[in-house]
Amino acid sequence: MRQELFRILEKFEHQQGVQCLWSLKRLKLTIMRKLFFILIITNLFISCSIKKVQKEPVFKDISGRYKQQNSSLKLDLNTDNTYKLWNHEQTQCIIEQCEYTSIGKWSVLADNLIEITSENYYKKQKGYKYELKKENKFSQDSLYIKVVFPYDLPPVKLNFYFNNYVSKSITTDETYIVIPKSKYLFKKSSNNFIAFNLDADIAGTTIYKSRILFDIFSEYFDTNKYNFLTINLPYFDVCFFEFELYNQDYIYIKNKKTLIWNGNVWEKIGKD
Repeated sequence: MRQELFRILEKFEHQQGVQCLWSLKRLKLTIMRKLFFILIITNLFISCSIKKVQKEPVFKDISGRYKQQNSSLKLDLNTDNTYKLWNHEQTQCIIEQCEYTSIGKWSVLADNLIEITSENYYKKQKGYKYELKKENKFSQDSLYIKVVFPYDLPPVKLNFYFNNYVSKSITTDETYIVIPKSKYLFKKSSNNFIAFNLDADIAGTTIYKSRILFDIFSEYFDTNKYNFLTINLPYFDVCFFEFELYNQDYIYIKNKKTLIWNGNVWEKIGKD
């Protein structure tokens, strides 16, 4: 009886020991997993901190105003990561020009490389806005179209496309046109699709950085109800027309005071 009791006690102690050992192993494994997770988070935090510390001085040192050698062109790299490319300074007011040629965003890709992107690639500019006045007057056999610019007609061609037919299109440099409905519009339907865009006339130019095509609108019109269309482009001014486009253009950082862009040297002349 006593021996049987001893065997039962030994068996119980062995089971308790195994359970304790298993619990200790599980506890050790849990602690190791938590330590491993903490190490990963710590390394990521340190890595991000190092990158941030490395980039901050670059932005601080590079921002400012630069002037192109042998030119009056100036480039502002602002601390808010926007840029402005100023136009040539005029000694005499001969022609109307915008004070700047391009605006947008800039960023540092590496210690010696800047990327700039003009605003037209990430937002719709006001120059595309139009006001449309629809009237019914004069001969019902004709469609009258008048285009109004905020200043003298820029060097552009006006293109009108009717019902998506290339053969039924008009290209002109006139801002007021009269077209016969029978030639360009549907005969059995008054619902006609009209697309309007502008082409910049770049004949004779060697370097052209601005837009060539300006898409204004594409929509349907009831040409029986309205046969006189006045298209007003209130923001199609010289700043919009001559705006220069830069899509992820690269600028080389030679040193803290010198940039190389499009083969030209730009020297820092002050902070923004």
